Amino acid sequence: MMGKGTVRIIGKPPSCVRPTSRSTLTQAEGFTLIELMLAVSIVGILASLAVPNYVDYIEKARVARAIAELHSLAKEIKGFALGGRTYPNSLADIGRATLLDPWGTPYQYWRVECGTVDDISSLAQLKLRKRNNPRVIPVIDSSSSGSGWPAALAVDNGQRYGFVRLVAGGGNGGGGGGGQNCGQGGARKDRHLHPISSDFDIYSMGKDKDSVKPLTAQKSHDDIIRASDGAYYGLARNF
Repeated sequence: MMGKGTVRIIGKPPSCVRPTSRSTLTQAEGFTLIELMLAVSIVGILASLAVPNYVDYIEKARVARAIAELHSLAKEIKGFALGGRTYPNSLADIGRATLLDPWGTPYQYWRVECGTVDDISSLAQLKLRKRNNPRVIPVIDSSSSGSGWPAALAVDNGQRYGFVRLVAGGGNGGGGGGGQNCGQGGARKDRHLHPISSDFDIYSMGKDKDSVKPLTAQKSHDDIIRASDGAYYGLARNF
């Protein structure tokens, strides 16, 4: 006889309320070894794809920063030349001796032109500029000056003025600088062993923090350079 308030269950309890055994709970906990190996493999594949792309992005950002800083240094060097009529002998002359490139090494500088420089911005008043017909304008006639300086010429091609370069008697072969820290002998060289600039060299030694004068050498391939008197800024291997 059942007491008051007692509920009688007829038949078997439904499966949804059947008690779960201890073995079933044990099997439901955690991952199997195969599942763990699969997860680790997926993470490794994703990392192998992402890490090189990230490293490449960082390297491109460093190259871009080096190019921007070379532009800035070149402007300061030209500003120094406008004021002193000579290019600086070192980056210390413009207060940049301690400036480091993105890889933590000092920027390298070499003064190619050992003579003096004059600003020729007044040539705009001569109205000789033509885009497709460059003019060669004599600035000094050495035959009448009697100063021993060679004639200086300015090429006005309708795009930029640049500088007039006056080289002391004896020309610029080897520098003509009388022991100065300048001249073509220390200039960077292209694949034809010609100086890559006629005024000055300014460059970063790049990721490997090492370099040699010829751009064709392996050590120079990652250098970030200024070439063609400022017409090119970028990796040496692309010049």
